[in-house]
Amino acid sequence: MNTTRRRFLAGCLGVPALALAGCSDEADPATPGGAASADPVRFVFANAAEAPTLDPSVTATLETSRIAAQILEPLVRANPDTGTAVPHLAESWSISPDGLAYTFTLRQDVRFQDGTDLTADAVARNFERWLRNTRAENVSQTTYQSIFRSSTPEGEPRDSIYQGCEAPDERTVVLRIADRYPPLLKALTQPAFGIGSPAAFEDEEAYLEHPVGTGPFRMGEREGGTVTLRRFDDHWGEAAQLDELAFTSITGAAKRYYHLVRGDVDGYDQVGLDDFVSLARRGMQVQQRDPYCVAFLALNQDFGPLKDRGVRQAVAHAINRGAVARGYYPEGTNVANDFTPALFQVGGEDTGSAYRQDQGLAKSLLEESEYDGEELTFYYPTDVSLPYLQQPAAVYAEIAADLVEAGFAIRPVPVRWGDNYLKRIAGEDSSRALALTGITGTYRDPADFVSPLFGQENPLLGARDEELFARVRRAAALPDGQERSDLYRSINERVAEEMLAVPLAFPVSAVALSQRVRQYPLSATGVENFAHVEVQD
Repeated sequence: MNTTRRRFLAGCLGVPALALAGCSDEADPATPGGAASADPVRFVFANAAEAPTLDPSVTATLETSRIAAQILEPLVRANPDTGTAVPHLAESWSISPDGLAYTFTLRQDVRFQDGTDLTADAVARNFERWLRNTRAENVSQTTYQSIFRSSTPEGEPRDSIYQGCEAPDERTVVLRIADRYPPLLKALTQPAFGIGSPAAFEDEEAYLEHPVGTGPFRMGEREGGTVTLRRFDDHWGEAAQLDELAFTSITGAAKRYYHLVRGDVDGYDQVGLDDFVSLARRGMQVQQRDPYCVAFLALNQDFGPLKDRGVRQAVAHAINRGAVARGYYPEGTNVANDFTPALFQVGGEDTGSAYRQDQGLAKSLLEESEYDGEELTFYYPTDVSLPYLQQPAAVYAEIAADLVEAGFAIRPVPVRWGDNYLKRIAGEDSSRALALTGITGTYRDPADFVSPLFGQENPLLGARDEELFARVRRAAALPDGQERSDLYRSINERVAEEMLAVPLAFPVSAVALSQRVRQYPLSATGVENFAHVEVQD
């Protein structure tokens, strides 16, 4: 790294990281203790960010999904090895020959945590609620909207495949859609489709902080940055091993490390790059997830200069994506040449060259364009570590330095994660040029990554490519096979050709666990089943 780059990074990062050697022996009053408590059996997990809400149907953040998945259960769950749907609240199902009707048979004698019964009518009311929430003023794009292509607050329903959910009897649910959608069962395994008690969501505002489901844990308290759950003793399935489960938010990787070593927490997510060796030396467990998320730079075509594809291409060719992947993510992270993880094998044939770094080419493209030095506003989150952005400020600084070297003028716009960063960058805003963000996969299908970004108009990117949207919808409607794979390759190639965004990395992430933990069911999606966590008393 040259002297100019070091100075640029130092000026952008500013505050030094917290070092363990500099920490006092005083407990952090914002962090719950009791990780070693024997009665009740309690497990404390440190999230890298605070959950903005506990209702996963209105936000796609990992922290909300992780907590809510312990309370709310879906009709079907994902097989941890294959990702295919297996029975859960629905003990069986059938699909009509035309692929447009899914009939689920519910388990008997399942009750919500408020004592009401799980019925087909309750499931149908959940589907209708999710549809209503796509039109709520305080909700941006939801998982339901991505899957069913429902309406947004700004528009009327368009091309929605949701046709209704019926309850012909107490145990039978019939979900009807307008077009074939083979990934639907896998999509329904997501936490966003956890079934809640209709009696509880009659009070929508209260439900956002106190969801009521059928899961192995029920809501306890939310105090500051800590959410405490308690075992639901009347759960229909296998009982949780833990009496209490607490999620606390600790934004700094060094602080999370410190509190694990101190014994304040039993585990934490997003292990810092410098902590792997120290954790091993202290006898702590580190479990590394397979890469199942993508980090990318969003390019907003509604921002003046970025309407020019040549300018967008100049942005892409200016960035050293290899330096980003190697410098700010754990070993095993790969440079991303498209938006679909390698396990799907649907990357474009030559997409890597579309995004390769070439400062000379970037400068030539700028000179040939009408770019006149206008500042590009560059949004990035702060006070957070994410699976796809473990060090957002550092990644911003690295990319911004590359862009400045190519001839761009950059104006940083740091936004605290807790100030609803995702909603800030997802709305229509012609003054936003660039934004650091990403996607964490939640079900095993390329549609999980491609459809939310490129399946419909997306204010994040300013994309209005109807031909691309049609390809994405057609790919999702095809069964697995060569035709579908080829179509997804063509989608990745078109995205690269139009330069809608710049893929950066397919990151790996890791969970650190104390010696007290005997079993922890790691998941590539980051949403683990804490009912299967076992600890030593």
